[in-house]
Amino acid sequence: MSGSTNLSRTLSELERGFSLGWHTGAQLYVSLGSDTVADVAIGKACPGVAMTPGTLVEWGSATKPVTCSALALLWQQGLLGLDDPVCRHIPEFAASGKEAVTIRHLLTHTGGLTDPVQDVVPFDKAVAAICRAPLIEGWVPGRRCAYNSVGMWIVAALVVRLSGQPFDRFVRARIFEPLGLLDSWIGMPRDVFRSYGDRIAVMPDFPPSGTEGWVTRGRPTGGGHGPIAELARFYQALLERRLLSEPVVEAMTARHLCGAYDERLHATVDRGLGFTLSSSYPGHGYGPHASRRAFGHGGRNWCVAFADPELGLAVGVYWNGQVDGDTHAVRQSALLAALYEDLGLA
Repeated sequence: MSGSTNLSRTLSELERGFSLGWHTGAQLYVSLGSDTVADVAIGKACPGVAMTPGTLVEWGSATKPVTCSALALLWQQGLLGLDDPVCRHIPEFAASGKEAVTIRHLLTHTGGLTDPVQDVVPFDKAVAAICRAPLIEGWVPGRRCAYNSVGMWIVAALVVRLSGQPFDRFVRARIFEPLGLLDSWIGMPRDVFRSYGDRIAVMPDFPPSGTEGWVTRGRPTGGGHGPIAELARFYQALLERRLLSEPVVEAMTARHLCGAYDERLHATVDRGLGFTLSSSYPGHGYGPHASRRAFGHGGRNWCVAFADPELGLAVGVYWNGQVDGDTHAVRQSALLAALYEDLGLA
């Protein structure tokens, strides 16, 4: 274990889950203002290899805010409008009745796209297949909400079309490198993957985890890899307006959906543009003490990263163990409650 300060209850929650067999290891990073409060690792990254704060882990859907922030950089430059039809920038997207889908619909999961990407295919082929596919039957964009991961492929395609750069290179050059997140990737080059060796964690009972084909595939939906500390520092940069301007951050983290029933998650959610807000149902929230302005995203049932702007708090947690949704909701809520209490913020 390394790098903790006065977080006894929080660390006890990590250790409790470890003893219950919920995870084989974990990472925790916390910053408050400009100060790093914790950079912690416990247990194993894979059999025989200790988890360290520098171990690269899979972010899953916690990648999505990075993907959406890439597009926000171009919005900030005036290259698109949130209510632009997607087909204004990607004409072939209009196929099969998708003319009315806007960029805002993609960012709020109200677009109703169907997902034809069942196999591992190159980026361009995945985007082309989505462009050809119809909406969910009977869907009216903007009228209903259903977590729509496939929309992130089109968000990334907009970045490619408007910037002229491959998505993985854009994210690396415009987000990760300028912020000093040098071990973070969406689509890691194969030679870089090989150089990391056993610094890449392997999720138990998830066969693709840690494999070259999986880690190097640039999935804008959930393919981010890096230490959870670096994902938390991405949120710290948002709080400090080092990535996006004040008006853009405020717009991205405002309530664009309030108490919306998500037809896929079967729960109510509050959403910004690419971010899940703290007032969402407990499985997607940030614990009982987070302010209503907290924003972030979870990844599968094994990680979460978020910022609480009322407190200047940025947090990233990774558990090296995939559990069912109900167990994860308990694990996540209990740890984040303990964290706020340890910090005197409850």
